[in-house]
Amino acid sequence: MARRTVDYDSPWKEALEHFLEPCIALCFPDLHALIDWSRGFTFLENELQRLLPDSRTRRQFVDKLVQVYLKDGSEQWILIHLEVQAQPETEFGERVFAYHVRIWIHFRRPVVTAAILADDDPNWRPQEYRYELAGCEVRFRFPIFKLIDLDESALETSSNPFALVVLAYLRALRTRGTPELRLGDKIRLTRLLADRGYNTDVAVQLFRLLDWFMKLPEGLEEVYQQYLRELREEGQVGYLTSFERAAILRGLQQGLEEGREQGLQQGLQQGLQQGLQQGLQQGLQEAVIGFLEGRFGQIDESLQQKVRQVGSNEALRALCHLAAVVESLASFEEQLNRLLQSPSAESRMPDSDGQR
Repeated sequence: MARRTVDYDSPWKEALEHFLEPCIALCFPDLHALIDWSRGFTFLENELQRLLPDSRTRRQFVDKLVQVYLKDGSEQWILIHLEVQAQPETEFGERVFAYHVRIWIHFRRPVVTAAILADDDPNWRPQEYRYELAGCEVRFRFPIFKLIDLDESALETSSNPFALVVLAYLRALRTRGTPELRLGDKIRLTRLLADRGYNTDVAVQLFRLLDWFMKLPEGLEEVYQQYLRELREEGQVGYLTSFERAAILRGLQQGLEEGREQGLQQGLQQGLQQGLQQGLQQGLQEAVIGFLEGRFGQIDESLQQKVRQVGSNEALRALCHLAAVVESLASFEEQLNRLLQSPSAESRMPDSDGQR
């Protein structure tokens, strides 16, 4: 069975943080039925890192430790140790058992350890760890949920938002090495997301995860972006890219605040429009800077200021693309200087080698 080469750990971590309840409902419905979700839940990230320090450095799995309350009406609460495992691991049961024991010793509370198996090996299904010697026996069993067992057609019709997350991941697994097929699946899932009518917060997170799982090569990504532009023209989506999405939310909040200060409906509308535009521009500027720092490390303030001088959203999107593929920081700055010196160049998209 081919081993994965794409990092899916980060999107899984974000998926659990934003969709914990629907995740438990889809994967472990018996556990979901025991929990009083109206009382909320708490991620115990600091405690988890102290107890499981290797979970920060290993890239084959994602761990979450969550405090939840049961429905029995008492103050009893349990801990859920939830793990997403994306590759078969010979000593998986032993490791899960060790983590379970560490958590129980620290909190002295009931612990439910559950594993979501996100690998593509149908025969790998670890569910216990046990040993016996000289009359001493230990047996530890834990529930698992195998994502590849799911019916994708059922996921497409499910009202559970986490079903769309799982569907994006499964389609990403299925289309490894076949980017053209992935493009078709990504377009279909994007249309499905647009048709669902989720509120803005949910839609934004789902779109982010879909985009994260189903990455496309440069040429096909441009085809996908064109599809998104068509959806926007149809009024279907207002969250075209991960950069624009975050910027729009910031701009919306700023616009609302400006509108409230003015105290008039007209002021509110004007504040919203200004906030959206300003937020999008600032978000794209920060996206360019973030791309550069992610690839080349800390960049000096002078270069950051140059990026922030670019006022065209179209030019900023081009710079995002350039920052992702340019071979050196010096080459990026050279192209940026040309852009700033020639306003007519703002709408021209640099290609992958930094040439126009």
